[in-house]
Amino acid sequence: MKSKRVQAVAALFLAANAAAGSVAFALDGDPLKLRLTTLNGWKAFELISVNDNPAGDGITYALPGTFDGIGVWSPTASTLRILVNHETADASVSEINLNYTNFKTAITNVINTGSTGGGSFVTSAQQAYGRWSSNGGSTWTTTTSNSTTTFNRFCSSQLHEANTFGVGRGFVDKIYITGEEGGTNRLFANDVANRDFYQLSGVTGNASALNGGTGGMPFDSWENAALIDTGNTTHVAMLLSPDGNTNTLQLYIGVKGKDAAGNNSSSFLARNGLAYGSSYYLRGSLPSSGTLTGGTFGTTLTTGTLTSAKLEDVDTNPNNPTQVAIGVQETGLFTLNFNLSFSGGNFNAAGSGFSVTKVLNHTNDTDGQFGDADNVDWTKTTTLNGTTYANGLIFVNEDSGTNNGEIWMVAPDGSGLTLVANTSAFANATETSGILDISTVMGYMPGSILLVANQGTDSSMSVLINPNATLVPEPGSMSLLVLGATALHRRRRR
Repeated sequence: MKSKRVQAVAALFLAANAAAGSVAFALDGDPLKLRLTTLNGWKAFELISVNDNPAGDGITYALPGTFDGIGVWSPTASTLRILVNHETADASVSEINLNYTNFKTAITNVINTGSTGGGSFVTSAQQAYGRWSSNGGSTWTTTTSNSTTTFNRFCSSQLHEANTFGVGRGFVDKIYITGEEGGTNRLFANDVANRDFYQLSGVTGNASALNGGTGGMPFDSWENAALIDTGNTTHVAMLLSPDGNTNTLQLYIGVKGKDAAGNNSSSFLARNGLAYGSSYYLRGSLPSSGTLTGGTFGTTLTTGTLTSAKLEDVDTNPNNPTQVAIGVQETGLFTLNFNLSFSGGNFNAAGSGFSVTKVLNHTNDTDGQFGDADNVDWTKTTTLNGTTYANGLIFVNEDSGTNNGEIWMVAPDGSGLTLVANTSAFANATETSGILDISTVMGYMPGSILLVANQGTDSSMSVLINPNATLVPEPGSMSLLVLGATALHRRRRR
């Protein structure tokens, strides 16, 4: 049960915003769909909600509910494209297109006046892929809706830029990675440029002869996968987080340029290291405080694996891409630092390791206290209101299971914990799920502008604006639009 104080604050907030006209208008002009109560000076407006079907795009597609992981990129300077998962029993991923200029105007208007101005910025919506393959691209199933697919509960996600960590390092193409949290427990890769959706689990070939480990891409109850910089151009590495099933963190190592049989190939999966690889279980533990070192990698589920009942979302530190943040629902927020060794062109598991640091402790499910960590997003280095965050900021969503889903901002060292928003005033809006910093793509300093989703019957996606939102200090609009070509990643819950 929510406290009377929180209920009173929420009521006053809604009344004040309604009187001032600062509850922003959504795609369909409905000011009542915003499912967030903002706090500590933050502002918000709704972007799109369940069942919305943009008019005039020539597509009959009403947004499914249970929003989760989010990804954003700009296919052109005039378009901002959002991908969002639906964690439903018959799951899908949606593509939402925005008019970049109109959307940026709405953000500016809310900063200046508290209202978007009522202009339209959502231009179209459809399923995010036109076909999918269960066998690496040998055959395809054409699809425009979940009536032709059998996917289950797409959870969090990441959208990765080509040359993720520099020329030749990371993925070769722009890829959206997501997985099923239950059901058939498969991991998938979406070639966003061609709108092709590939199954990875059970399809990726056995590279154990080169990398050691367990061959292929594993099945598990996938929450998300964070891409880690290997420091070379021959391999990719992903930290895989399963929420359920094995409950054990795993490391995938993929060989770039090899097909499922280990032959040279330039196919989409092969060139990105997703056609031929192997995986390892992480061996170590989550510290109750401070840092634990000496983590190793193994091939069997035995005593000593890094296991927790609610391993949630993971996200790579863009300032140090061998570091990953993870929300663990029952214990708190952690970071992992990886030292991956490669010798003779192969992964050296015995010479590799990791450490784990506890950033924030889980308190409980009480409103106004940090707990139930789920979706996480780590930003680039930023300066806001005169304060520089050299290692960026981390945003954390709570999976409370009720309608007090809170959103927090914190420095990676655990300092400056700030409550940004919650869903406590809305009976049909439960946990906050996907969260993604879109500041850079919108021409702002990191940590200024975010997308956030909530679940529940009234599932919705909203824009969050930092009270210290700051434009990137570069002259000229063209330099800002160029930033729009940068892909962003993201994720989500349970």
